[in-house]
Amino acid sequence: GKDDQPDYWKTEERNLRTKFDRFIRPRVLESGHFSIFGLAPIPLLIRLGTLFTDKVPAEVYQLRREPEQTWQWSKTFRNTEYRIHPPGTSQHQAALIIALSAPISRQRVTAVLGENVSIWELTVASPHNDFLRSRSQLSKFREVVRQLIIQIGERHGSNMPLAIFPAMPVSTAVELGRVRMPKADMPWIIYDHNSKIGSFTKALDIL
Repeated sequence: GKDDQPDYWKTEERNLRTKFDRFIRPRVLESGHFSIFGLAPIPLLIRLGTLFTDKVPAEVYQLRREPEQTWQWSKTFRNTEYRIHPPGTSQHQAALIIALSAPISRQRVTAVLGENVSIWELTVASPHNDFLRSRSQLSKFREVVRQLIIQIGERHGSNMPLAIFPAMPVSTAVELGRVRMPKADMPWIIYDHNSKIGSFTKALDIL
């Protein structure tokens, strides 16, 4: 399936849930620990994370491309400063830009949701494809994004859906899903950059 076809995301999410229930869920109790290597579109990796939750012990890995392709974490400690830019007002629908692997302009969000939107942003000093190299950076991301989700819920209420516009490494996508608290957090609407039409389109609802 192609991601510009109408039922692509629904079909892929259904396949993901079916396979998770069949192959992964039975092993959750017996295995005790998982290593997760994500290779899939970002919305599906976020959804995968929500299926695992943070109750299942798991180590999430990141494919690094430079200087050579590897799944191994760098042994060098890297202290990344994650930057949060809150909106001026909380009276509109909440949207969250996660710009880690590439910048995302606010115009790309308002092009989809209109001008009446309260845009939050989580980013780093210079977003690029290979910024995530150490386990410590991923651990810090988990901590920061969990607190941010709580903060957005407090500002907007837990019933108002949160539209998420991601440009992020695969491991952070999985971890974003894992930190979600299904009973406490607002619904998420995940958008994906569609290269054919050159803009973000709605991919998945996570309720």
